Amino acid sequence: MKKLAIVTGANKGLGLSVAQQLIHDNYKVILACRDKTKGQQAEKFLGENTKFMELDLSDPKSIDNFSNEISQSYSGVNVLYNNAGLIYQDFNLTEEGFESMIAVNYFGAYRLTLKLLDNLRENKGRMVQVSSLSMYLARKLHLKNLHSKESFSPSSRYNLTNLYRSMFAYELEKRIDSEVSVAIAHPGITKSRQSRPYEVKSIRKSAFTYISTNIATGTEPVLKAIQTKDISAQKTFAPKYFGIYGKPGTMRLNRLAYNDDLRKKLWDHTAEELNLDL
Repeated sequence: MKKLAIVTGANKGLGLSVAQQLIHDNYKVILACRDKTKGQQAEKFLGENTKFMELDLSDPKSIDNFSNEISQSYSGVNVLYNNAGLIYQDFNLTEEGFESMIAVNYFGAYRLTLKLLDNLRENKGRMVQVSSLSMYLARKLHLKNLHSKESFSPSSRYNLTNLYRSMFAYELEKRIDSEVSVAIAHPGITKSRQSRPYEVKSIRKSAFTYISTNIATGTEPVLKAIQTKDISAQKTFAPKYFGIYGKPGTMRLNRLAYNDDLRKKLWDHTAEELNLDL
């Protein structure tokens, strides 16, 4: 019987590559994508043992509908890979009044994970949370005025979302039973992101091209996070050399992630904002 994996943002880039490898490893893969057309194209490209399911991480109702359908259709989940996210977006609010990068990258991952915890428990599954080197650029928690345009810049907000995602994964590991394992992985700097305006602007294009890796290489830390037997969310799987290139290794998280009080503060703030807790 095939194991079941859910990959968010699986219609392109890293998500598509991870999904392709999981199929090769005898998983059935749910392609959880916001864009129906692109999701169906990915399903057609990957072939059998995949299923596209619509999921908009900025919309709580979409997350709830998705998780309910998973529960009704499958006996359990082996892997949840929280890959989807927005990068360097201009300021925008969701219908709930949340800034869009916070809503998708962090709140969406938090809500989806908690909604699928029982499904993961059934199969003693694993949640793998994507992160980024940008988490190291965040210096404070910045929970005040989080959804205000006055406090917003695309780069700093993206950095924060990756800090939050890492802290969430680490805190989740401490709060739940051992029947569900938690891991963090980041792919390094992948060439699929070269077209992102703020990223290319902040690093000279020639240098960016030199240090970036291809998608296949960026996939390796994620697969390592999925496959390694004994893991901990106290570190992130990442390319071995400076988190940029090389075979997968592990790196420490942003120092803020090791502060128990800050992790609790972030968790409590999130639970209150979303009215959702363990």
